[in-house]
Amino acid sequence: MGPELAWPSSWAWVTALLAGACVLALLPPPRDLGALVARDRPPRSRAGSWVRGRSDAVPLARRVVPGTALGLVAALLAGRAGLASGWAWSLGPVVALAVVVLLGRVEPAATRRRRQVLVLQTPQALELMASCLAAGLPVRGACRVVVDAFDGPVAEDLGRVRAATDLGVADADAWLQLADHAQLGPAAADLARSVESGTLLVTTLRHHAVQARGRREAALQVVARSVGVRSVLPLMTCFIPAFLLLGVVPTVASALARALSW
Repeated sequence: MGPELAWPSSWAWVTALLAGACVLALLPPPRDLGALVARDRPPRSRAGSWVRGRSDAVPLARRVVPGTALGLVAALLAGRAGLASGWAWSLGPVVALAVVVLLGRVEPAATRRRRQVLVLQTPQALELMASCLAAGLPVRGACRVVVDAFDGPVAEDLGRVRAATDLGVADADAWLQLADHAQLGPAAADLARSVESGTLLVTTLRHHAVQARGRREAALQVVARSVGVRSVLPLMTCFIPAFLLLGVVPTVASALARALSW
């Protein structure tokens, strides 16, 4: 008879259930459901913003699940380690709150990729719009050309302006929607003033394109400089085992062999 398999302990079942709850809580919800919740959500107060976290982070209700699970695990582990029961169960809420706050501060990967694409596409978009205005197109026509020429976040953000003007919103009000935009904000504010005054800001748009190009070069330099830091761990993973196997292990083995033979 072979060895009998040990039945998983209660700790294994609890850990598995908590891990499954954390995974389900952090999965992205359906897009339609997320839009419905965002539309029906009441205005948020400024109190407790450090708990709510970023506006694009995982929703607070879904961050509570992994926070509670990890807090419970921390309390149980502290109790098994010999900590007093009062201190052990006080540790749970602290860990849960820390997990909720930290998850709310983490930038989602989709937001980071979108920001990087915006940095890369903004100079070409502004240059194309300036060329369209210099050729005699109105602001609406130039915006339509840029939206049709690009894909991704630039087309999405400028598409909101185009959709607003198609619905009858004034051009100035439509462009002011992007006044707080990280990349297109200054150019959008100048375009809002230009449609009100009736002047074409071709030179100003090209100036904004130059500034956007400078921001893109700075971002690319930061990425290039971080390559060396990010490559340290893969290089260590590749070279340290080889160094140990080829350099340290033979030396130790030969020393042990000599010592045992002596």
